[in-house]
Amino acid sequence: MKITRYRPCDFGQDRRECLSHKGSGMKAKRKVAVVAGLLVCGLIARTWSARADEEKNPNAAADAQIIGEIREHSELMANLEYLSDQIGPRLTGMPQLKQANDWTAETFRKYGLTNVHLEAYTIPHAWMRVKAEARMIAPAEHPLTIAAAAWTPGTKGKVRGPVVYFDVKEPQDFDKYKGKLKGAIVIMTDPQPLSPPRAVDPNAEIYHPMDEPPAPPDQPARPDPYEKYLAMMKARNQFLKEQGVLAVLRDANKPHALLNMTSATTQPFEMGPLTTAFITGEGYRLIFRLLKKGPVELELNITNSVSKKPVEVNNTVAEIRGTERPDEVVILGAHLDSWDLGTGTTDNGTGSTVVLEAARALAKLNLKPKRTIRFILFSGEEEGLVGSKEYVKAHKGELDKISAALIHDSGTGRVLAIGLHDNYQDRPIVDQVIAPLGELKLLETTMAREYGTDSLSFDEVGVPGFWCAQDLAEYYKTHHSQSDTFDKAWKDDLLQGAQVLATWAYNTAQLPEMMPRRPVSLATGKPGMGEAPKPDPVAEMDKKILEQVKTDKDQLKADLTYLTTQIGPRLTGSPQLDTASHWTEQQFKALGLANVHLESWTIANSWTRNVASGRVVAPAVHVMAVAQAGWSPATNGPVTGELMGIEAEKPEDLEKYKGKLGGKIVIVGRPRELEPPMDPILTPWGEGSLPLNHPKAQENFDSRAYAKMRMELAKFLADEKALATLSASEKSFGLLNMTSASRGDYKPTGVPWAFVAREDYEQLWRLLDAGGPVQVELNLGGTFSEKPVDVYNTVAEIRGTEKPEEVVIVGAHLDSWDLGTGATDNGTGSMAVLEAARALQKLGVKPKRTIRFVLFTGEEQGLNGSKAYVQAHKDELPKISGVLVHDTGTGKVLTIGLMGNYNVRETIDRVMYPLAELVGLMEPTLRSEGGSDHVPFDQAGVPGFWCVQEVADYDKMHHSQADVLDHVRWDDLTEGAQVLAVFAYNVAELPEMLPRKPEKKEAMK
Repeated sequence: MKITRYRPCDFGQDRRECLSHKGSGMKAKRKVAVVAGLLVCGLIARTWSARADEEKNPNAAADAQIIGEIREHSELMANLEYLSDQIGPRLTGMPQLKQANDWTAETFRKYGLTNVHLEAYTIPHAWMRVKAEARMIAPAEHPLTIAAAAWTPGTKGKVRGPVVYFDVKEPQDFDKYKGKLKGAIVIMTDPQPLSPPRAVDPNAEIYHPMDEPPAPPDQPARPDPYEKYLAMMKARNQFLKEQGVLAVLRDANKPHALLNMTSATTQPFEMGPLTTAFITGEGYRLIFRLLKKGPVELELNITNSVSKKPVEVNNTVAEIRGTERPDEVVILGAHLDSWDLGTGTTDNGTGSTVVLEAARALAKLNLKPKRTIRFILFSGEEEGLVGSKEYVKAHKGELDKISAALIHDSGTGRVLAIGLHDNYQDRPIVDQVIAPLGELKLLETTMAREYGTDSLSFDEVGVPGFWCAQDLAEYYKTHHSQSDTFDKAWKDDLLQGAQVLATWAYNTAQLPEMMPRRPVSLATGKPGMGEAPKPDPVAEMDKKILEQVKTDKDQLKADLTYLTTQIGPRLTGSPQLDTASHWTEQQFKALGLANVHLESWTIANSWTRNVASGRVVAPAVHVMAVAQAGWSPATNGPVTGELMGIEAEKPEDLEKYKGKLGGKIVIVGRPRELEPPMDPILTPWGEGSLPLNHPKAQENFDSRAYAKMRMELAKFLADEKALATLSASEKSFGLLNMTSASRGDYKPTGVPWAFVAREDYEQLWRLLDAGGPVQVELNLGGTFSEKPVDVYNTVAEIRGTEKPEEVVIVGAHLDSWDLGTGATDNGTGSMAVLEAARALQKLGVKPKRTIRFVLFTGEEQGLNGSKAYVQAHKDELPKISGVLVHDTGTGKVLTIGLMGNYNVRETIDRVMYPLAELVGLMEPTLRSEGGSDHVPFDQAGVPGFWCVQEVADYDKMHHSQADVLDHVRWDDLTEGAQVLAVFAYNVAELPEMLPRKPEKKEAMK
């Protein structure tokens, strides 16, 4: 099937190799009051909420049955072994493929499916390899391993010829080889090293820069690069034939003497004009090295066989008939044919038997779907998606009744995500379909295109054609090679694939309506050669913006250095934050921005950290690392009390501690095992992607009840007159954590509260478990201003030229916690915003809309500065096109998060695509994450987005004493400023404002 995506096509590649998949190469705050541990509690609750949504889904029970049936009773591996070993390779047109058609049809019948039949079509010629031998005869003798490319003629016995490197990139280069190729054996590519082996990212089908989005509906479809490649290939073959070339050798480009395979014709199943063969990567490189030093002569002997008459081939079809709308169809498919160097296990016996297994499970469970589920095993895929094209042609009268098709065809790896091939209109529906499937750990659905499998045949006629993005799982080695055998099948991953297909098909069949179609102009506008796109002035400006930010990198570094060393940590209400607000105001003014000002809002009290110490005094002395929570009341000097441990998971568990906590120092809950954060792109859909450590999942743990208990705990401790409470940091190695003890109102509340190092917290529980009283001494000295304090958001603008009343905002929070210097939370984001303003101002951009730069304060205590901003500007909100906030540390910006705004996704893809090639930006995510200043805008109906960033040790630095300048990754921070600047400019230049989410009543529909 597929290998690399959108890379320049090599001569002799088929469409699948030329155009298919890439082979590559939040926010950490939960603003809580109450007691320590609620930050972790919030993360638990979010995951629990996703699971609760699964349970409420009407298909959840059926999906659980399907998943369990496949896990416990699968016949997949037995079927795959039989197909691979007893039938073997299944070249289209060969008897083994017909044997496989008959066997799969009989298996469908055995499983109880209906309307099982073969659908025939005809190919011009069957082809079979007979013999392929090669050796080097000069300058030295070397045996060479080759395999004839399919549908290529033989050599008519042994032939000898010199090797010529045909180094041509465009047809105009042909002339330099005229008269020099007669009797030559031609090679055409400059090989890349095989060793050390190139790193292969198993997540490459997901983890790559975003695809170019489709043209807007009112514009012509983008040119198809395959058309240019095909025209070049035809011209090349014609020229080589005219020049009397003896044969063409192609680089298998695999290690360890593995071969590759495809056809060598531009017309499926017609004989190609030239003898063509693949040679091992090692053999090809030997030839190439020697050719640089002098003449190389080879001997070839290739014999192939071809049918003289057309041959009938088949697709295998079976159904589970729908009960309510049987004329409407959901398709699961894979291709049954294969190449013939191995046994066709991973390409695509795996997909075929996954489809069989999905059919078996659904039929056995007798779930009675509303729509018909049809299972199709195509043939002729390897020669150009021929079987699926023939199917579409034969069923053209029912295409408008096919809801969608999902194809499994990337080997043996687990399904990572479902690929929608630009079907933006289906994204919210597909998310609904996969919502109950948390157990399968699917990643976010991707819009990426796939040109190399049978989904394309449906997509090109307007039927939503989806594909399975899979873990590559050795696919580069097994793909089309003699290594494609049953030994390479990964059982657990294949079972997961069958579970995905079966549940997807059932849930899609149960939808109230069929999957929506794309707009007609996209569905029918198959890309052609077309005119080359005209230069895009916005994209050209984007390049200048990136270069300007890069030029300013030293100034960006100087700004953040000054902020963190000369001003330092910037606790809301502190003199340092006031200094920072006025300093940033002066920086914006010095750049020449317009409307630079401070917008004040008021907090009830500022709070100043003072002494914080703690130690165990009995049964032995243990000094602890302690940090008082922000806005926690003080202990008014050292206090000593007995340690009491509370073990509670729900509010009613607190009852047993009534009357027992007076004068006690309390710890709540044993430390749970923590897991490190995942890369946000690789975090399963529906799970939180904030870059923080989070508690490991526990069976039978009611996270919602636990969250409620933690919310009630502060009042309970105060009512019980506890002396103080201690919480564990969610970090290790002595790093502390920090949050606010108040409910975001900056008022004293509850009992004194402090964080202790995680290791100290575990020691406290060990002491309690040992029996006997434990005495703890604590001294927390934080002080309150006891009067209101004004704080400020810093605001500056580049005024719009055409629609100045419409605004695009880029922002970050200037305040920080005070254990470190606030370098990565969020000095980095603030200075990235300042740099974005600098670059745009230096370039003299004249955006259509106003670009506004806002540095918020009070973020760390509950997004209070941005809430105040939204309230103060409530009349202007309808004119704010969008907001992007940078606030997850120093890591590379991977993409931007859209907070579930499905309406904006296609537009944002066009906005951000220039950054795909320039900085490797991935496709935007529809994940929703709280905890930063985009949220108040989102809640007010304004498109509010966040920068999704690499973890980059954020879990260690976040709110801890390690949040200092030394950990800043300057190149990544510079890229972050580039992303902000390009987003701001490109959104400002859009014809219309960004689409909003639907109103809540409309969304409920």
